[in-house]
Amino acid sequence: MDELMNIDTYIYQILLIDLVIAVAMISGLRFITGVVANVDSAEELAARDNVAFGIAMAAGIIALALMLTGAVAGEPGITYLDEVVSVLAYGILGVLLIKIGRLMQDNIVLRGIEIQQQVKNGNVAAAVVDAANTLATGLVLRAVMLWVESDTLSGLLVVLAAFVITQLLLAFVAYCRVWVFARRHDGSSLQAALARGQTALAVRFFGHLMGVALAVTAASGVVAYQADALMQALLLWAGITLLFTILVSLLASLARRVVLLGVNVIEEVDDQNNVGVAAIEAAIAISIGLFFVALFA
Repeated sequence: MDELMNIDTYIYQILLIDLVIAVAMISGLRFITGVVANVDSAEELAARDNVAFGIAMAAGIIALALMLTGAVAGEPGITYLDEVVSVLAYGILGVLLIKIGRLMQDNIVLRGIEIQQQVKNGNVAAAVVDAANTLATGLVLRAVMLWVESDTLSGLLVVLAAFVITQLLLAFVAYCRVWVFARRHDGSSLQAALARGQTALAVRFFGHLMGVALAVTAASGVVAYQADALMQALLLWAGITLLFTILVSLLASLARRVVLLGVNVIEEVDDQNNVGVAAIEAAIAISIGLFFVALFA
């Protein structure tokens, strides 16, 4: 009985350590966000009432929390120091990768619009797009960290490799949205429409990226992590992720045609900035992704 009590006490102490680290990192995100964006977060939120900045910052907080739930899950460290080092290592890596994901979105995927500058200017559409990428990255990191059954350096490297793969996938989905918009509007730019503040387009974009992130989460439950065959497991996981992404997109498209029967979605969302219709589109994509998670994760 005494041995059991000692084990329980140690686990509770580990949980307390994890909670303290998580709260500290989430609390510090406000200051990190301000420094990275080169702005005073208090001034943006209170003096300027910058709703866009608040949306982007809120997404960052949720993404960090999602990622930290993956970092603290699993077996506790052998010692207190092992646990602190492990959670901090994964936590810091996660913060850096979330930032890298934002930079990729700004400088590679959605070239032609400076998302962070638009957020500073109060563009809510840009903030929703930024939130989409940030939350999708947080979900992906959580899924990968739960998938990797190792707190060693090799585990960190696998997280990094999986992040690169999924960022390429998210970029592909974003490029598809840009291409579809240009095809529908005689070469017009999705980026230009977002810069004009067309929130409906941003909401639809949000739904598609979240659906993909949920597909990644579902794929992590299908492929077993194999420490002795990492490359094979990673390639199989990437293949299942791509397959699930295609299936989520196809099923969401079919469901949208039924749910929004009689509604000219292109006219309502693209031309009339109908946020309500866009929200339904986004909800359909996210719902299909959630079903995949329930079925496979």
